[in-house]
Amino acid sequence: MEAEHYSRAVDNPPMCWLVIPDLGRTLSGVTMMPVTASKQAAAGDSPRLEYEVFVLDQGQVTVKAFLSPTLNFYDHQGLRYGISFDEEPVQIVNMHEGRTLQDWERSVSDNIALGISRHTLTRPGGHVLKFWAVDAGVVLQRIVIETGPVPATYLGPPESCKGTGDASLTNERLP
Repeated sequence: MEAEHYSRAVDNPPMCWLVIPDLGRTLSGVTMMPVTASKQAAAGDSPRLEYEVFVLDQGQVTVKAFLSPTLNFYDHQGLRYGISFDEEPVQIVNMHEGRTLQDWERSVSDNIALGISRHTLTRPGGHVLKFWAVDAGVVLQRIVIETGPVPATYLGPPESCKGTGDASLTNERLP
């Protein structure tokens, strides 16, 4: 899913989400503003992007957040975001944790820093994936939900569309 194709953006003034056109590998980037905002608690009415998704099976899924590379400028703690499905506890992901100089060089040359989380969905069907703002400065480009093996590609798999039974119809998002 492209970052700007969220179903709902939850702001918490003065914090709000900003779409940055043409940023990144594909369509755009989305980030929380102002960039000087303090750390946010990933709970309640905190800023988040919500994506309505549909999965065919229950079980383990891997969520890959494609992020714009950025320097670790918060006292060497790393920049963080939260990710959750529905009402499950939020997982906090540190986009700099365990990264080496080689990892940084690769993420800059590829224009992607990858954040990974694993979740268990207890039922098939509709879910809401929530991307929570924790630290300002994180720029989301796209999200990939893997329910099984996904072939490696530079841009990632194409964005899914709303199912209609007709594979020739494309670019119709979930409501």
